[in-house]
Amino acid sequence: MIEETSKQNIELRIQMASEAYQSLKKTTVKERAAFMNAVADRIEALGEELLTTAHTETSLPLARLTGEKARTAGQWRSYAKAVASGIYTESRIDLAQPEKQKSDIRKYNIGLGPVVVFGASNFPFAFSTAGGDTASAIGAGCPVIVKAHPAHPQTSQMMADVITDTVKEFGWPQGIFSHITGTSHEIGAFLTQHKDIHAVAFTGSFNGGKALFDAASRRENPIPVFAEMGSINPVFALQQLLENKAKALAKEYVTSLTLGVGQFCTNPGVFIARKGESLDTFISAVKNEIQEISPAPMLHKGIYESFKKHKSIAITQAGVEVIASTETEEGKGSAAVIKTNAQNFINNPVLSEEVFGPFGIIVTCENQGELIQISQKLKGQLTITLAATSDDIHENSELIDILKDKCGRLLFNGMPTGVEVVYGMQHGGPFPSTTDARFTSVGPDAVKRFVRPISFQNWPNEFLPEELKNENPLQINRMVDGEINSESLKLETV
Repeated sequence: MIEETSKQNIELRIQMASEAYQSLKKTTVKERAAFMNAVADRIEALGEELLTTAHTETSLPLARLTGEKARTAGQWRSYAKAVASGIYTESRIDLAQPEKQKSDIRKYNIGLGPVVVFGASNFPFAFSTAGGDTASAIGAGCPVIVKAHPAHPQTSQMMADVITDTVKEFGWPQGIFSHITGTSHEIGAFLTQHKDIHAVAFTGSFNGGKALFDAASRRENPIPVFAEMGSINPVFALQQLLENKAKALAKEYVTSLTLGVGQFCTNPGVFIARKGESLDTFISAVKNEIQEISPAPMLHKGIYESFKKHKSIAITQAGVEVIASTETEEGKGSAAVIKTNAQNFINNPVLSEEVFGPFGIIVTCENQGELIQISQKLKGQLTITLAATSDDIHENSELIDILKDKCGRLLFNGMPTGVEVVYGMQHGGPFPSTTDARFTSVGPDAVKRFVRPISFQNWPNEFLPEELKNENPLQINRMVDGEINSESLKLETV
């Protein structure tokens, strides 16, 4: 039984976070980076107990969890390195020019304030309690209150202990990090609507993310909700590529579609191509590949029930043909692929809804015009993939221009599952895939979500933050009168 954290307890945690924010705000990027590296050390030091606990709670294979644990520690380290560099302070200095009656104006970014992070179920390490949202918020200078996902409470508690112990080690205020448990939706609403919470990070369903976004918008002082809410991640197979490698593409597609029992937010749920012999070959190969996929346990009962329900709804739509499926087993994700034509897909919004699990739709188009129609009709996506040759790209410039406006990550071949934790990654896209397409939840740039700029005009050097002082004690890159450098300023202090 999961303990339900009381509102009185939550109120206390928020008060502690607000007080801790004043302390964290005074830390430098170097100090926060040191903390983040210490968290990474503790995550790496966790033994088999963490892996076996997570395996028991989620049914995820030990090999997958081992890799995810390494990724999680790596996230803390890579974000720490980025934070330490000062890149997210965006320090700007415009020196005074008395002869032109121009003031000395200096600007940098500070943390927004206490942040609520909602743990995700499909990544119990990397997107949950000690995941990238928590790491990037602390790196930005924000205390974090985590609402643990009820699907893996013991795993969540173990990761929470890592951060709590690091807070103690550094002698920082306890309110820097809090861990809240419970299954009630009221907890999420209460946290999001509390006047002392300044931002929310969420990964999960559209309904959950949109509810939090709406609650935050109704506040007297609205706050940002950075919600990643899912995507159908369409694959557009263009003609030359399909003609050259239909069978190989089918194997690649099915492997990605069913990876992790289809429980990835970048699962390629829709495959779109023009009718013809090559597409027939692809479909035949998909049938064969699906038969080789054994049903496997899903993360938890809620996800299984949702998958079963939404798969059934999609399969029973008019104009749909099941072309491949595996035997259904209770509690397990049984793969299936259906087929429909372009006009049915365009006119039936149900077919454009995400089915979270190993389920795909093949959409057959009569001509290029229908490919364009589908691209125009698409809602915002995390990813869109072009299975194409270079000649295909030359011949489909109109299609590609439209798709650029529809996603956060546009792939040239390959499949979208597998999100690299690097600066160049954009894991976020136009609504409804996320609530704010300007930001990513993966990669060091995730820190940008939790900062805001503040300017200091004509302030004495001794009272400026370290990031803006003349002597540049942190040795970070700053923009001084339009030029980026890490040099100290040889000015008279005032």
